[in-house]
Amino acid sequence: INAEYGETISNSRPNDLSNFSSNFTFPRSIIMQAVDVFRRLSSKRSSKKGKKLIGETAGYVSTSLFVLSNDVKMLRSALWCSGGGVKDCEKAPFHSPFEGTINLSMTAKEAISSQPPSHKGFLTIFQDESGLGAWNRRWCSVQDNKIYYWLYPEDEVNQNKQPHGEIDLRNCKTETVSIASRLDCARPNTFVLVIMQAAQPGDRASIITESNGKTTQTKYLLSADSREERKQWMEVLNKCLQSVLSWNH
Repeated sequence: INAEYGETISNSRPNDLSNFSSNFTFPRSIIMQAVDVFRRLSSKRSSKKGKKLIGETAGYVSTSLFVLSNDVKMLRSALWCSGGGVKDCEKAPFHSPFEGTINLSMTAKEAISSQPPSHKGFLTIFQDESGLGAWNRRWCSVQDNKIYYWLYPEDEVNQNKQPHGEIDLRNCKTETVSIASRLDCARPNTFVLVIMQAAQPGDRASIITESNGKTTQTKYLLSADSREERKQWMEVLNKCLQSVLSWNH
């Protein structure tokens, strides 16, 4: 094939990859069939009795061998960021017809077999109220990698009641949820989530928020009712963050 004339090798059959970690490398090998044709003369054969010459035969024999012509490795980030891209030839043997670079165009789609983690319960959230900090007890629900919160549990099932607020874990700067240090909060069973997102009109600095005009960072302090509930919340949120931080693109 000659790329200068638009010649390509295409493969429309999708490849399903399962049980892969977020930092996987996608190998792509090009195997070619080498065919060698040669003329073979049989050895002279004679009969056993009179040692009479029977004759010799000739024919053409073809042999084939599958050999590696090129090896390309793609990182997960390249699949989503560039759709493939140009890659240098790797491990190309001397007999390979390829040289230079390979223009590889690939598309990828993430398919998660399991539903995102979910959890419900009361959390006490430290919030800014008129420039002062206040702890407010809220009914919280983790859904689709977001924490929604209402005043009461029945408000969640009431279609006329919109959430009082939400925390989008997809914008979470915190890689692992951990217990709040005593410098942040002395309240027991409290953990921290730091959310960073593009600044919006009206964003201002507060006791829990910092804004530089381009990004706004909010530090959420969330307190569970008991040690056991705090462990449950942290486990669920860490599962969400592991998926979001690894596969979010």
